[in-house]
Amino acid sequence: MEQKLQKLFKEASYQPESRLSGDVWSSIEYKSAQITKWKKFGYLCLSILSLFGSVFSIKSLIEQAMRLGFFNYFSLAFSDSGAIATYWKEYTLSLADSLPVVSLALSFFLLFILFISIRNTSYQFKNKLLAS
Repeated sequence: MEQKLQKLFKEASYQPESRLSGDVWSSIEYKSAQITKWKKFGYLCLSILSLFGSVFSIKSLIEQAMRLGFFNYFSLAFSDSGAIATYWKEYTLSLADSLPVVSLALSFFLLFILFISIRNTSYQFKNKLLAS
């Protein structure tokens, strides 16, 4: 009895009467293509915004560093090393006090977002080329 059932299942073939499997597959491919397009668009917009934000934040960082005298304190390290060896605690505190921390953190954050979005955009384009 079991051998007859096995023989019957082996000989049976599935013939779909409708194109349901093809329709489901094409719907899945269409949704996947739509998601990929939105991801590309989102990553491109994010990289453009973070690029412009990075330019302005770095400009602000340089202006604040000039205004606070960071470069003056920093150049002292190369001009008179004997004074820095003697007053190293005061020098490091003055250097840290003249550093624009908020602008520096914002610049690093925007550059990080820029590099992440560029990486993800390149992955999206690479996957599109490999799928084609």
